[in-house]
Amino acid sequence: MALLSALGVSGLDLSGLFLAGGFAGIIVGFATQSLFSNLISGIFLQIDKPMKIGDPVLITGKLPDVAGVVVEVTALSSRLRMFDGTYVRLPNSDVFLSEIRNFSGAAARRVELVIGVSYDSDAQKAIGIIRQSLKGTPLVLVEPEPDVYVDNLGASAVNINIWCWVPFTVWFDMRKLLVEQIKRELETNGIEIPFPQQVVHIKQDRRKKAPKMGAPRNSDTVPPAASFDSSAGVNLDEVADND
Repeated sequence: MALLSALGVSGLDLSGLFLAGGFAGIIVGFATQSLFSNLISGIFLQIDKPMKIGDPVLITGKLPDVAGVVVEVTALSSRLRMFDGTYVRLPNSDVFLSEIRNFSGAAARRVELVIGVSYDSDAQKAIGIIRQSLKGTPLVLVEPEPDVYVDNLGASAVNINIWCWVPFTVWFDMRKLLVEQIKRELETNGIEIPFPQQVVHIKQDRRKKAPKMGAPRNSDTVPPAASFDSSAGVNLDEVADND
């Protein structure tokens, strides 16, 4: 700036240089717009700290849903290891403007299951069996208390909702264990878990169909073709008998 000021005072015309610099600044600004946007978003992510290394998160909103474990958060991008083992790199500007759901924010997490029992089974008995099964499982928390209730009447079953809290570190393993355990307990106590089915009623139409026009009736018999003289229209068998 000092050099340009000195050149301006000396009488040199710098209007062309300023014009070229203005155009260059516009071009560079458009080219680096996303770069500076990611840089600023990365700074805000470091300040806000919605996620840290090792957290399992779900990012939704501006981006398609991305679920995985945070591996690295740099100045320009965030890297996640998805649950299928692949890695994904996300621009910080998109991450900052998206909804970030952090699954490691609390010590406990709720397990939600839906079990359907047949209409012929006793729903209250099934609820009691499920409650006893949850009570006998060590890692199911007593507080908050598990909640088991009839949610709705489905097409093939009475759907029972099961909500219980478990430590976050064992959430996935406990969910698998509870599904197998509750199914086994219900079957042991004679509670049927039906599969989807439909009842189809076939209505038979017994109305008699009208005979087609020109079609011979069942009582009419057609004589053999050899018994007729097509040219004279006379029954040859009757003529022979008369003779």
